[in-house]
Amino acid sequence: MKAKKILAAILAAATVLTVGGCSNNTDNSNDSSTPVNSADNNSGDQSSVAENNGETLTLKVLTHRTDRIEDGSLEEMTKAFEEANNCKVEYQGFTDYSTDVPTMMNTTEYGDVLMIPDTVKLKDLSNFFEPLGTYEEIDAKYNWADKKMYDGTVYGIAHLGSIAGGICYNKRIWKEAGVETLPTTPEEFLNDLKLIRDNTDAIPYYTNFADASWTLVQWASLVNSASGSRTYETDILTSKRDLFVEGDAYYEVYKLMFDVFSDPTLHEEDPMTSDWEGCKAAINEGKIATMVMGAWAVSQFQEAGSNADDIGYMPAPFNINGKQYAESSSDYCMGINKNRPDDIKALGKKYITWFVEDSGFAAKEGSIGALKGSPLPEYLSDFENCELFLTEPAPEGLVGVWDAINNESEVGTWQGDAANFKIQIAEAAFAGKSADEFKSILDNANAKWNSTRDSNADFAAYNG
Repeated sequence: MKAKKILAAILAAATVLTVGGCSNNTDNSNDSSTPVNSADNNSGDQSSVAENNGETLTLKVLTHRTDRIEDGSLEEMTKAFEEANNCKVEYQGFTDYSTDVPTMMNTTEYGDVLMIPDTVKLKDLSNFFEPLGTYEEIDAKYNWADKKMYDGTVYGIAHLGSIAGGICYNKRIWKEAGVETLPTTPEEFLNDLKLIRDNTDAIPYYTNFADASWTLVQWASLVNSASGSRTYETDILTSKRDLFVEGDAYYEVYKLMFDVFSDPTLHEEDPMTSDWEGCKAAINEGKIATMVMGAWAVSQFQEAGSNADDIGYMPAPFNINGKQYAESSSDYCMGINKNRPDDIKALGKKYITWFVEDSGFAAKEGSIGALKGSPLPEYLSDFENCELFLTEPAPEGLVGVWDAINNESEVGTWQGDAANFKIQIAEAAFAGKSADEFKSILDNANAKWNSTRDSNADFAAYNG
């Protein structure tokens, strides 16, 4: 498949990043010279690392995948690791992971291995997590090695990856509605939703607004793909332009969301009472036609009923001079609590290596594996004519600056708290507010962004 060949080439050719900046605060007593993917950390090693004075060690793993805890698949999958390493793995799941786990991190008790919350600034990674190796060591074997990296040291390995900027849809319903080709513009997308409304009994678009703290965040994954640029966010910083500019990707993605949400005939009757778990079966059965969700949701929707073949994944409806683009990106990265005993940290490294290389979790989820050369899922067929790309890491001097501005300004492009611009846009749309209100919300976000950017010491130093 064309898309597979293109993406495999892109992932295999990820550019080695040269970094600099401030030194990290890692305790040098920890062995930071041994990368997680070194031979002595192989998950099949039958050494006594999992034993402490003859007692079997227990590894506590914090995860956002409550569904895979509830269906028992995570526990069943992990039996192989437990047997190979004479240990016990306990999973603790969080439905609101991005809120609950950062709160736990105010103490030293935040599990042994965990998905690193995106609220942790890159420059603060060494305060919480064990170093897993240098960028060069990790990048030689894994995709997205720079995702949780600071000053040349990697603190987290992606548990899986995907195509960012896609939309889940029921292929049967879209076909029954009379849609012959997938949309490549926001206007075409809106018109297709209207065809679904007029020609089928399905809900054209499901907002999932009752779980807005994370469901609306899914729209952020469309932005880089809509930009078609490997350096989009870096360019926003270096040009000192507003975050939201009409005609630019951040603006256009959320204008599409506003337009969909503003038309009550295109979404569920009462978004305030939407049901995430229930919507999985509904899209499988054809009661729902479309949802903006990460590619990780494809397998969940396929498994929710007997119509797995009806679930598709389409590129974001944007183009640059007639060409569509799609970004490859990682999901949560797994890190190790630096406050744990050495034997637990060693076992944690073995677990991460096993999870990304041997567990088969990414393939089962229909995702791209972090291990370079992993097979790609079949559902990417709709991306056949897209140009797929990896986002380039920030240049020396700007590493971590975007995240710092994003968090300190409380704009939160990847957050979903009650005051977030995404929530405000959705509420304005549901209330029937005009496009002027939409622009006012973004003007306020721009003001907060620009003020924080201009007061950021690292950004000022970069600009000399």
